[in-house]
Parts: sequence; structure tokens; C-alpha cells
Amino acid sequence: MKIGISAFAGDGGRSGIGQYLAQVISRLPDQAPEDRFVVFTTRKAIADLGLEDPRLEVVAVPDWFEHPLINIAWHILVLPLMLRQHGCEVIYLPAGNRRLGWWYGIPSVGTVHDLAQLHVDDKYDGWRMLYARRLMPRLMRRLTRVISVSEATGRDLVGLAGVDQRVVRTIPNGFDQSRFQCLDREEAQLRVAGRWGVSGPYLLYVARLEHPGKNHVRLLEAFARMRADGLQHQLVLAGSRWSGAEEIESRARELGLEDSVVFTGFVPNEALPDLYAAADIFVFPSLFEGFGIPLLEAMMARVPVCASDRASIPEVVGDAGLLFDPDDPSSIEDRVQQIVSDRHLRDSMVVAGRQRAETFSWEAAAGRVVGVLREAAA
Repeated sequence: MKIGISAFAGDGGRSGIGQYLAQVISRLPDQAPEDRFVVFTTRKAIADLGLEDPRLEVVAVPDWFEHPLINIAWHILVLPLMLRQHGCEVIYLPAGNRRLGWWYGIPSVGTVHDLAQLHVDDKYDGWRMLYARRLMPRLMRRLTRVISVSEATGRDLVGLAGVDQRVVRTIPNGFDQSRFQCLDREEAQLRVAGRWGVSGPYLLYVARLEHPGKNHVRLLEAFARMRADGLQHQLVLAGSRWSGAEEIESRARELGLEDSVVFTGFVPNEALPDLYAAADIFVFPSLFEGFGIPLLEAMMARVPVCASDRASIPEVVGDAGLLFDPDDPSSIEDRVQQIVSDRHLRDSMVVAGRQRAETFSWEAAAGRVVGVLREAAA
């Protein structure tokens, strides 16, 4: 089989969707060695997403094709012609909640990571919200098969986007287990102190600074309550600045948390394991997630997890973490304080979290994607 792949809208590999593109696409040749792959992407994304494998035939366009309006038009008008020119028999669109076409001329499979725009008001600007809410669901309904990364996203596809339940296949995300398996906590603490100046115990949240979707403001309000009640920990917010970042930073100043909150900015992959390993607790207050890869990373790094009780998050955490109401700062505080004050609970969460995380892998995800591509092509 000759498989076309649209590797656009991957955020340079810096987001969850970017990780998905990089990790799944790079593993497809091993999972289907008898098939051929043609990857359509920008020149810059070849390095950003690690698409240098010679078994991947890359068709690169100029980087300015990544502009949303140009890229949407390319998918609708040009992609069908490119697929025919390269003799593709099925098309895979791994960023299917961002980039889809109207018609492909061949069977199509798209991975939809979430439908957050249907849950979180003002997640994007007006034009992007219009596109995401009005056009994207129609494009999803035209796919031959739709992969959801969680049961929660699958329910949204059927209930909110109107996708036929018979074409939906749920394939959970994976994560790079090897990066978080053998971490020395004391050594990690020294490196974190040297790089970011965080020398004491801290709570960690790994997510881009996006307001309101990632819910940093409620976490800051909960953290202010914790500090007032005597908590000595710092709060480390690791992630690049995104839409609404200034509101998050402003709220930290208003709450008088300048000396106890650390904004690291974007953290490169090689430094991220240390941030996890040195943390006391991982807090994940997001209002909506299609999956939540950082939850797995934290659990594999032996960090107790407390997280939002929304969308797919309970599905990923299972019984290995504590859940809270992300709209209620007191609920967030209660869960954190419960973990801080109970050593036995912390230890049991570390063991359960590690066992839970070990059940997710990119190899399994990529293998199942190949199965769905074959199903669609048949």
C-alpha cells in the first residue's frame, strides 16, 4: 500500500499534537515495512518532526504554506491532486482536528485529538472559532475512518460533531517511556536548581501558557490559598507563551506570587525529565484535554498526580491519581494538601502511577493506526 500523510499543523513538535505527529509518523515504517509512505509537509517541519527517515518519501513545500488560511486552502484544493500524482491509495491526516480536506479521491483516515473548541468558550480568536466550530465537524464527517485518542473524544465526535459511530476507532496516545524511566531525583534537583533557580520543593504544571483553556489562573488562585495556609512549595509553570499568557502572568502578580511562581518558558525535550523527577507533585488543572500526555510523563517519573476531573483526564489517570474540580480553587487546594500531608498516600500513588503509565506506548499506537489505514483502504 502507498500511504499519503499530511504532516502539517504540528507546532514544530512543541505541542501534544506535534508530539503525536513526530512519534507516530516516525514509527509507521517499522510497523508496516511492506508499505510505502509519502509525507507532505513544510521544509522546516522535516527537522522539527524528525522526518529524515529514508523510508519516508517527503514532499516539502515552502514554510509559508503553514499559514492557517493558506494551509487550509492547500488541503482542500491541492492535496487531492498531489495524492493522485504520487499514486497514494489512502491518506492519513494525523492532525485531523486542525487540517482536513473536503475530498481526497481515495479513502481517508484522520486522528482527532479533541473538540475543545466546542467546550471552552473563547479558546481561539473569532475566525478560528468559526472555522473550528462550523467547518471542521463537517470535514470530519467526510473521513472514511476517524481515530479518536480517547473515549471522551470519541463521544464528542459522535455526539457533538455528528460523526457516524461506526467509523470511529479509539487509539490512546503513547509517550516516550525511556526518557522518564531511570531518573535520579537528587541529581535532577541539582540540575533544576542550576537551570531555573528552583532550590526547594515545588508543584509542577507542564502546559503552554494558554488562557482560559489550560486553567492556570484557577491554579494560581489555589496556590495562593496554599501559601496562605503555610505551604512552603514553589509552583513551576513549564510551557511556552500562548494566547492569553499575559493574563496568567498578570494574575500571578496580583496575587503576590512573584517570588514563589517560576515561569520556565518552553522546556526542551532533554530538560523536561529533570523537571518532572525533581517535582513533589504534578498538578494538571486543564479545563479540557483530548488526552493529556504530561500525565503519563509525570507518572512514569514517579511523581504523584492530581488532576482535573474533566473530559479525557480521568480516563488517562485511572485510579493512579486524585481528581479535583478545576473551577474550584478550594478543590484543587484540598487535593494537593492531601498528598503533601500523607506520605503513605504519596508512595502508593507513585507505584500505581508507574504501573498505569507503562500500559501506554507509541509503538502500540502506531501499530493500531496502521490497522485502521488498512481497514479504510479495504
